[in-house]
Amino acid sequence: MKNAVVVGATTHVGFALCQELIKHEVEVSGFEWSGNMDERAHEMLMEIGRNAFFQLRVDQPSDKSVGVVYYFLDRMERLDSSKQATILSFAKRAKKLIFISSYHTHRENNEIRTMIKKEQMDSNCISIYLPMVIGPWQEEEEAVHKRLQEDANEIDRQPIAIAESDVLYVSDVAKAIFDFSTNEGLQKEVLFKNENEEALHELMTILNLTLLKDANLESEEKSITEFVVKQSLTINESLKAQREQMRQKLKLE
Repeated sequence: MKNAVVVGATTHVGFALCQELIKHEVEVSGFEWSGNMDERAHEMLMEIGRNAFFQLRVDQPSDKSVGVVYYFLDRMERLDSSKQATILSFAKRAKKLIFISSYHTHRENNEIRTMIKKEQMDSNCISIYLPMVIGPWQEEEEAVHKRLQEDANEIDRQPIAIAESDVLYVSDVAKAIFDFSTNEGLQKEVLFKNENEEALHELMTILNLTLLKDANLESEEKSITEFVVKQSLTINESLKAQREQMRQKLKLE
């Protein structure tokens, strides 16, 4: 892979993927909508700086051929016709399309996934579904971020319930996406799973979270191929990295 486009470069996992691609000296075009370029997005991109392997494109697509386009579908709900045309333009020039979304939203994203696939005539498309992802730059509305914020502010923990079946560290997810997308002949639809089967239980115990059991989630998972992701950090180490990024962000502010 010589070059790639990441549509959703300032999403939690999208940003980590940009960093992973740069590490492998892949020329990365990070794409975002101007409406998403808030203070948080600019702070994230400061970590990349003026890297020779990265350029940010805001609203305007590239007209160059590209090896892989990574679409973070959770950022694409309710696009108007103009924005739809923009994201479709990437597919016409790509050799491979990788669709990435939360497992909880994969049904909701089927329509836009199908629309983009039609532009990729050789059908070289892969869908990756993710469980909960923790680590630096997690979105503020996520349960783990809220709990860590409570702890940082030294206020009483409030009850928080989650509907998840697994948890992964963001850098591990980015590495697994890169490894998966650079191999040929792999499954076309996968659900990432942590090699540590106790990871979610450990997270819930440490942060005092409650699990909302979803029977439909369990039954539907069986029809999708699982892809095991190696865990580079313990849950405690993952949370430590997320806390440190939150502290650094406060210093910037």
